[in-house]
Amino acid sequence: MEKIKLHVAKAILKVLDPLVQILLRHEISHSEFSELAKRSYVNAANKYYSIPNRKKTYARIAVLTGLNLKEVRRISNAEEDELLTTKGPVNRAKQVVSGWIRDPEFLDENNKPKVIPLKGAQICFDELVNRYSGDITSRAILDELLRVGAVVKVDEDSIELVQEGLIPKESEAEMIKIIAQHNSDLMDTGIYNLTHERKDARFQRQVTYTNVAESVMEEFRIYSRGKSLDLLKDFDRWLAEHSNDENTNPEEPTGRVGVGIYYFKNEKEEE
Repeated sequence: MEKIKLHVAKAILKVLDPLVQILLRHEISHSEFSELAKRSYVNAANKYYSIPNRKKTYARIAVLTGLNLKEVRRISNAEEDELLTTKGPVNRAKQVVSGWIRDPEFLDENNKPKVIPLKGAQICFDELVNRYSGDITSRAILDELLRVGAVVKVDEDSIELVQEGLIPKESEAEMIKIIAQHNSDLMDTGIYNLTHERKDARFQRQVTYTNVAESVMEEFRIYSRGKSLDLLKDFDRWLAEHSNDENTNPEEPTGRVGVGIYYFKNEKEEE
């Protein structure tokens, strides 16, 4: 059993790695993610592990998830927006920016963030970081603010805030929804195949080659894109014809079905 759990843990880390990249990019801290993970535990226990013909209880969810009863009740009765805001640690660079645009000592006569020296003065970046970042060094905060383009160096000794808030681009929101849906569909197929007989398994295959030259990778990217589009168009035509079939019983239950294709490219990894 412990060996299986180790395999599961390794698999989770592999799945989480790209997810955490998105979380960090959009400034969702570990405490906010922890809150979302708790909610997912409660939802899954409630949806997939209830006992037939038995009333769902907070106590059963607590037993399955390891959360205490108080937490289970809070999460079960919370609105969606309540769970997206936590009282735990948040992005430290974001806290520094928030302090810069709110602290009167760091604002000019027009209530705009001052251009401030990096160190040495009473009102400087070191002092700002000391007030609002906790135990993170000013060097680390500065590197992050420069990386995301929130500040620029006016000269070697002072910086200016040019972006009041580390807000992700709105244009990415739709793409994130698509990523979430595609990954959810793939994981659903994997879970289905884990929990059903092999003869009933859903189609889940992958073609992978290692030691492929960069030039060949680019050639294959173009080739596979064309072939994938052709196949998806064929699936689209088939589903369009059958979803509008006049011979279908209108009272027959309906659902969502489809096939996803994706291209991937990784650096060489040790197996």
